[in-house]
Formats: sequence, structure tokens, C-alpha cells
Amino acid sequence: MEGFLQYLQQVDPLWAYFILFLSAFVENVFPPIPGDTVTVIGAYLVGRGFLDYWGVFLSTTLGSIAGFMTIYGIAFWLEWKIFERYQFKWFTGSNIERVQTWFRRWGYWVVLANRFLSGARSVISLVAGLSRMRPLPVFAMALLSCAFWNGMLIYLGSSVGKNWEEVVAFIKQYNQIVLVGILLLLVSYLVYRFLIQPSRNSR
Repeated sequence: MEGFLQYLQQVDPLWAYFILFLSAFVENVFPPIPGDTVTVIGAYLVGRGFLDYWGVFLSTTLGSIAGFMTIYGIAFWLEWKIFERYQFKWFTGSNIERVQTWFRRWGYWVVLANRFLSGARSVISLVAGLSRMRPLPVFAMALLSCAFWNGMLIYLGSSVGKNWEEVVAFIKQYNQIVLVGILLLLVSYLVYRFLIQPSRNSR
């Protein structure tokens, strides 16, 4: 990672923005790629004066939304045929069922939250396409999510300025907090659905 950071400092800024765009795109299509880490590196370079804030913001946001809509579009047009022909290890049946449950409960709001659910981003775009959700609302919600998330990361990374490792550590902690939050919401929903609501209806 240090070598990659040094490389970005030496190349022409236009190439650096293109690399950030490509990284953000690939991270959505192939989830194991650490797109957020590269975005934070771009933010670090903003803090050091090598890159422009809006250049990094636009390149990463456009890459993120392009990757999201690519998966959405493939799933929308090919539907389940793509799974009958190929096996995708990062799109497991359990993950798809989990996201389908989210969509049944919260609809398009899941798309709006997708960038804050790092372990499920690509699955959310996939299920949105398989469910044939309307393209325009999906695009609008996904764009807002990408813009807010990337803007926050870039601001945080550029503020740190000299130590991007601190921001990477923050991302890891944040993902854990989000997971705990989702579990708490799920437990709260189950308690309300099966304990509180039946008791109210019985009165």
C-alpha cells in the first residue's frame, strides 16, 4: 500500500483521478477489492496538496455509482439466468436472502443506506436488479449514498493529512458499529413484531 501511495504522488493528477475512479468502480463489481481504502488514500493526497478535493470526490463518486448500476443493470436484464450459468462466491444465497428481507421491510431506503453497509453493497445492487426495482429511484438513492459516504471519507482523510492509517482503522471500527446497529434494529423489530404488537392487539 505504501508503494501504491508513492506511485499516486508521482503520476499526473488526471491519471490519479482515473485510477481512483477505476478503483471505486471495481470495488462495486468485485467486492474483495478494497475500494474504500483507495478512496482514503486519495483523501490523504488531498490533505497533502497533491490532489484536489472535488477531483477525488467526483472520480470516486462516479466510479461508485457506475459500479453499482452495472451490477444492477446486469441483474435487471439477465435476472436469475446469470446464476444458473455462473457461480459467484461473493454473492451467496444467504446474503441474497438477507438483503431480500431488508427490501421487503424498507424498500428503496436500503439502496440509500447501501454505502454504509460495506459487506452488502454489491448484494444490494444485485437484489435491486433482480427485484426489477425502478431504475430512476435506484439511481437517485444510490447516487446520494455514494456522494455522502465518499464526501465523508475524503473530508476525514484530508483532515488527518499525515496519517491515513488512522482513517483505515476508523473504517474497520465503523463497519463493526454498523453491524451491531443492524443487529439491534433487527432484535427491536422482532420484539415489537412478536411481543409488543400481539399484546396490544389482544386488548
